[in-house]
Amino acid sequence: MLTIFIVYLPMCNMKRSGEISMHCLPFQGFLKDDIRFMKFILAMNDSILMGDIKTNPNAKINWSMPSTEEYYNFKGKFYIASAPIQITRYPPPKINSIQASDYWENERIEQWHALDERTRAGFTWPSRAEVPKSNEINFSCQSLKNNESSVIHDLAMDNFCLLVYKVTDVEYFDYSCYPPKRLFYTWSLKNECWDIQTSNP
Repeated sequence: MLTIFIVYLPMCNMKRSGEISMHCLPFQGFLKDDIRFMKFILAMNDSILMGDIKTNPNAKINWSMPSTEEYYNFKGKFYIASAPIQITRYPPPKINSIQASDYWENERIEQWHALDERTRAGFTWPSRAEVPKSNEINFSCQSLKNNESSVIHDLAMDNFCLLVYKVTDVEYFDYSCYPPKRLFYTWSLKNECWDIQTSNP
């Protein structure tokens, strides 16, 4: 039996107050049409994460890989692909000839279908970190099938957002060798490729 592990990546950004916000985001993969985009999931009613991203969409993400002794530090910007009935700031940019709203709605639906039943059910729950009045009521939905036709399914899907992170700069560090290697990648708009610089480790 194949075991699938969820990778949670820590991200941080700065609030208007000057405080640093920190979150751990479940990584869903890279966008197939442009690998500069990383995909995560977000609930529309997650007021904490949604609020931090709306305040400042620019953020940093770290991906540590202890088994291979390397890590990546990403710098970029978040975009939110929500259900058409929802209104959010920072809709994702155009990727190809398809209209941006249509493209990202298709990506959002595709990601929704890719989620397991328990993860989908979580989008019927109260906002993260909210203290529920009754666990029996708030967490009564424990599984939500992909092809289920119900009000609960529709409400959960409308609450589901595809959180997209566009990478602009990358720091890569490999400490499996000596001396260690440190590389910096910066996306060149002019050449549409990564400019790579080797630095002192």
